[in-house]
Amino acid sequence: MHVLPEKVAEMYSRFSGDLNAAVNATVAPRVLQNTKIVFGRYTASKAVAERGQLNNDTIKAITDSLAYDPVFQIEGVQIENIDFSPEYIRSVEQRMQAEVEVQKLQQNLQREKVQAEITVTQATAKANAVRAEAQAQADAIKMRGEAEANAIRAKGEALNNNPNIVSLTQAEKWNGQLPTTMIPGASVPILNAR
Repeated sequence: MHVLPEKVAEMYSRFSGDLNAAVNATVAPRVLQNTKIVFGRYTASKAVAERGQLNNDTIKAITDSLAYDPVFQIEGVQIENIDFSPEYIRSVEQRMQAEVEVQKLQQNLQREKVQAEITVTQATAKANAVRAEAQAQADAIKMRGEAEANAIRAKGEALNNNPNIVSLTQAEKWNGQLPTTMIPGASVPILNAR
């Protein structure tokens, strides 16, 4: 703040050249009053967070209040220290701790949801793998059964079409030796001469 050059003579005549008396009489009461008014428009957290806007609003309010008696020109206002009561500081700290706790709980909830999704995905994958393996085994059993049925059917048709196939199979498997023991009166196996 400084005295306007064209108002230096007026300041000397009104306040006998006492700058402190001039400030205390004209500026100080308006600064205090307008700062309180401006602060009333801000919450504590907004005042801290938007300190630049608070300074601008305070400069405008003080300048506007001194406009009717322009001895001084306000160059700027710097609000450096905003003090709060210990009770208010405690309540802010408690609120911040509660917010941190809520955030932690939300993070835990998200982590639990993700873990549950992972567990469900793993269980679904295992169930699908078991289901696929069971289906593969069932398909293999079915294919083996169909193959055996086809083989039996083919052998049956071969026997129907060629009744001597049994004798041929016996002859192919015979090692050329006759049995060492026989039932009396029984015919010699394989030597069925016709």
